[in-house]
Amino acid sequence: MKKVLVVGSLNMDYTIYLDEFPLEGETIYGNIRYIQPGGKGENQAVALAKSNLVNVDLIGAIGKDKDGEEIIKVLNEFKVNHHLHYKECETGNATIEVNSLTENKIIIIEGANGKLVPSDIDVELIKNSDYILLQNEISQETNEFVILKAKEFNKTIFYNPAPYRKINNSILQNVDFFLPNKIEFKKYTGEENLEKGIKKLLDLGVKNIIVTLGTEGSILVNKDEKIKVNSCKVKAIDTVGAGDTYIGYFIASLASGKSLKESMEIASKASSITVSRKGSLISIPFGEEVYEK
Repeated sequence: MKKVLVVGSLNMDYTIYLDEFPLEGETIYGNIRYIQPGGKGENQAVALAKSNLVNVDLIGAIGKDKDGEEIIKVLNEFKVNHHLHYKECETGNATIEVNSLTENKIIIIEGANGKLVPSDIDVELIKNSDYILLQNEISQETNEFVILKAKEFNKTIFYNPAPYRKINNSILQNVDFFLPNKIEFKKYTGEENLEKGIKKLLDLGVKNIIVTLGTEGSILVNKDEKIKVNSCKVKAIDTVGAGDTYIGYFIASLASGKSLKESMEIASKASSITVSRKGSLISIPFGEEVYEK
């Protein structure tokens, strides 16, 4: 099996389901609340592990608190090899509101995630991995350190630039797969038009761009080809975690020898299962569910 190293965030998610978002100054009743581990780094690592197609390592930071203890239990349960650093602050957390239209609003408290620094990164883990996966819920300084080290060892780098923040264009030249959603894509490129925005990214040196488009599917473009895959039609209940599921299953499928298009199709199937369930990490399907569907 190929080895994937995820460097990223670990959060405790507090998800509230409600009929509609409150207006400014308004107090309303919610319907139900879920408390579960999440964060882009952890979600993507668990999606990779649940695929049962790759070995997964995760580098991140947590606080010395109950949230951190629960996160470790989940990582152990799903066989994610974790390399965690304890910080003198709370574990990162997110408050998520999901309305009856499956729209969501998310507020992140970075906590320990913001204190993961380059000196916390075990370079040997980078050296011994095949693929490296990063997101934007840790510092840009740490991301840039990992990207440059990974490139030094000629590793394949996947970068999910969420949430949005400015990125050094010189760093993008070292990214093999750039994976924004349609909102992030517009912010990074300044373009509504996919073709114009993708050309900008290719001109910057990004080798492959994959844009996830929600119900419109996903698109991959590189200098040689363009691939469009439709989304699977399901009744969506909660879209939180869908993008993380897509990315995890795309990488796992690619690592197992599938083509780009096949990997996108499998990732789309996996994310369609995620949106049909409540929650983030717990809604991510196991491989046998995806391959049977």
